[in-house]
Amino acid sequence: MSSQQDEFVDDDADEHEQVASEPEQQTSSPSLSRAASTSEPKSNPIKKFGRRTRTIWSQLTRSEISGSLGDLGTLIPLLVALARQRSVLLAPALFWAGISNILTGYKWDAPICVQPMKSISAVALSELWAAEKVTAAGIMTGGLIFGIGITNLIEVINVIVPPHVVSGIQIGVGLRLASRGIQWIAALSWAGTWDCITLAIFCSALCLYWLRETPDDDQARQHRLDRSHRRREQERDHSNVLGRMLDFATCGLRPQPGQPHPVGIYLFLIGALFATIELATTDNADGQYDLPLRLFGAPVAVWALDTISPEDWRVGFFDGAIPQIPLTTLNSVISVCALAHCLYPEKRNPNCPAGKNDAVISRKEMSISVGLINIFFVPFGAMPNCHGAGGLAGQHRLGARHGASVVFLGTCKVLLAIFFGSSALTLLDAVPTSVLGVMLAIAGQELATTGFTLLVSSVEKKYEEIMAAEEAATNTDAESGEHFSRHQEDREQGWLTRNGRRRPTSKKLMLRRSTVIATVTTMVTVGTGKTSYGALSGWVTHLIYGDGLTDFFEWCERSWRRRRSESSSADNNDDAVCSNALVVATTSRSAGSGTGSSCGSVDGGTGAQ
Repeated sequence: MSSQQDEFVDDDADEHEQVASEPEQQTSSPSLSRAASTSEPKSNPIKKFGRRTRTIWSQLTRSEISGSLGDLGTLIPLLVALARQRSVLLAPALFWAGISNILTGYKWDAPICVQPMKSISAVALSELWAAEKVTAAGIMTGGLIFGIGITNLIEVINVIVPPHVVSGIQIGVGLRLASRGIQWIAALSWAGTWDCITLAIFCSALCLYWLRETPDDDQARQHRLDRSHRRREQERDHSNVLGRMLDFATCGLRPQPGQPHPVGIYLFLIGALFATIELATTDNADGQYDLPLRLFGAPVAVWALDTISPEDWRVGFFDGAIPQIPLTTLNSVISVCALAHCLYPEKRNPNCPAGKNDAVISRKEMSISVGLINIFFVPFGAMPNCHGAGGLAGQHRLGARHGASVVFLGTCKVLLAIFFGSSALTLLDAVPTSVLGVMLAIAGQELATTGFTLLVSSVEKKYEEIMAAEEAATNTDAESGEHFSRHQEDREQGWLTRNGRRRPTSKKLMLRRSTVIATVTTMVTVGTGKTSYGALSGWVTHLIYGDGLTDFFEWCERSWRRRRSESSSADNNDDAVCSNALVVATTSRSAGSGTGSSCGSVDGGTGAQ
């Protein structure tokens, strides 16, 4: 990945400087230097970890802290609801979710969040599952997703699911998240308590004001901010920890010029303020809160496999894992990679092909990550987690641009689980629903908006590629062989259909077809509340209404032709090697026979004399 290469470029530069600074000792004994290089590891993991830690610390700005709070609207309601009915233990769930956040932030330089698996959570809440069934469902889902990623089946799924369906999934999931947040707010009263519709309107107006888009291009502004930030961090003394903490504490009073306001911090402070007032003034007559608050007292890791029965494995697989697989594959892998590719073009891997939409984080890496965090952490009390496009969109909208945001959020989760594990449920339950509803609505709005943007940009990119191919075709020679080769090349690249007809190049027609497919996907996703149904409906619409069947057959034909050319080139290489070996053997045999003949003639001549 390009981000990982950027992180360790200084490390490699230092190593090169050390090699260049040692003068003639290595050049005088190349064999010793080669032996030393083979015996020593190429990279020092401890040194890389230290450099990555310093990079994360330098990136931990107010915007990153604000963005880290962008997915709390999804995390807190599901986590609190599952913990209240004892489907999960809150302290281990928080602790391992934080560990997953920290590992994710160290692995990728992007705000890839860690969220509860929504399908498993919904089934567990509706059917009152015990913790054993939730654990079984999480492990089975993680194993299946890991297998899909490690065998590269995720690429087959990505080929089958077109970009229009991915855009429709993003729009549908975004609308669902936003509507859920609005429904939470609508269920409140207008006034009378701290948690009311009036507070939600105030928070919404605050977000609309501070999150306004500027006329400047967002990407160019972000490049300028990154360069100026790196200059400031190089000049700043990293040992001044107190100054950094004071800088964060005064984030709302003096925001830096050109940077967005940390709206996530504002909302969190408002929620924390009203939660403190609620806990301090409540009489707790109905026993809603577990007061007083207590430090420690809850284990952060429990072995959850002892009490699981075969029936729990069966129910967890058929009722939990099977419905979750389509949602995780589409929303947590394909959609997240496409969203990161769209939001962070400066972080794309330059070695990836031009047509791929996972140049920031590959789909295989994302699948393996989802599988591993569930296979290794769920047996120790973690709730089933995955990466989500809604959380990424929410964190990006509130200012996150790097992995430092999720590292900060994961650290907060770990500390909360360790120090307030027994009272974490009370603290989270006291956060006003109005603030959480606004956070959830912002995350949904950003995801839906990005889906619309991705839909239009994909159509424009496809149209430009088709027009470039047509222009290249018109500039070819009039000879039949050249025309046939160009025609065959256009077919292989997908610009011509299987019967030789050129695809429709009307931009309006292409946009309408893509919009219809995305709209059908969105309607079914919102109407049924299931992403898998929406993806299936969009895929069928793509096959019937769009060019789905033609695209699939052409992909199969190109793959078969590519494999055939690779096998033929391998056979040619083998034939060349065999012919070279035969020539060498013949030459050596001829040289041996010639030597024997000359020796015999010499002996004969001597005897005759």
